[in-house]
Amino acid sequence: MITLYPWLLPYYQQRIDAFQQGYGHHALLFQAEQGLGVEQLLSALGHWLMCQQPQHQQPCQQCHHCHLFQAHTHPDIYTLAPIENKDIGVDQVREVNEKINQHAQQGGNKLIYVQGVSRLTEAAANAMLKTLEEPRPNTYFLLSAEASAPVMPTIYSRCQTQKLAIPSQESAVTWLQQQTTQAIGDIQTALRISYGRPLHALALLEQGLLEKRREFLRQFWLFYRKRSPLELLPFFDKPLLFQQLDWLLAFLSDALKARLQIHTHWLCQDLAAGVQQLSQQQNAQALLRATEIIQKVRTDLSQINAVNQELILLDGLTQLITDVFEG
Repeated sequence: MITLYPWLLPYYQQRIDAFQQGYGHHALLFQAEQGLGVEQLLSALGHWLMCQQPQHQQPCQQCHHCHLFQAHTHPDIYTLAPIENKDIGVDQVREVNEKINQHAQQGGNKLIYVQGVSRLTEAAANAMLKTLEEPRPNTYFLLSAEASAPVMPTIYSRCQTQKLAIPSQESAVTWLQQQTTQAIGDIQTALRISYGRPLHALALLEQGLLEKRREFLRQFWLFYRKRSPLELLPFFDKPLLFQQLDWLLAFLSDALKARLQIHTHWLCQDLAAGVQQLSQQQNAQALLRATEIIQKVRTDLSQINAVNQELILLDGLTQLITDVFEG
């Protein structure tokens, strides 16, 4: 029996219902935030589509196609995805097109997963268009894209598109409580700083990142009090660098909200005392400027290669001191 994250189940049921009633679309595009598990949804839909004897909304798990699917060896399933973080190229698409234009090796359906539709080059997208417009019989496309990533209109218009919603806080907390024994307060904090995405929140909890976050922001406070980059610079951890910058941006953003008398939707509710203290000591313009500086540091680090990360961080911390704290 297929097991799905509870927030994905309605999408699965809706699509299977459509196929069972004879109006299922040959190309389904799901747009979702990271941390919602869209890959699990596509896999479940793919399994049902490839099964030869589905039992209502479940694949039978017994037929030869199910066994091949479960072993990840089904010869009529193809995947298009970035390789080594490079965009999906036209040669990849042409290779898959050639294969799906042939008869299915197992005599059933053919399935193409497209992971990261926004990563198709223009030539690759154009090569895929004809296949999407005039699909071969018994050929299905399951496509995914990040919610904020642009999808070419020509691809978008040829798919049936579904945007996955962030689950309600109540349902996400309930699910997280079933996965971990950590305190409810920590679960709620992890979910807030993960912007409601349950899988990200669970990873934070399992990897002990909440305590690392608190320690990092304590070091930020020492940096702020002593006006010394050396109080914070050594605490940046390369694998966690962008998360650490996001933690700092959330803290500064909440301080700005507090300064403007906005007391809802704080991400750092667990650090409210520190947020209030910073908001009382800096005016709104200074807090906005601090947020802009850290955001620029984050952007520079994500876009500039072969540059010393420490220099970019040092420059940003120095700017915080000169432009904001002592400005």
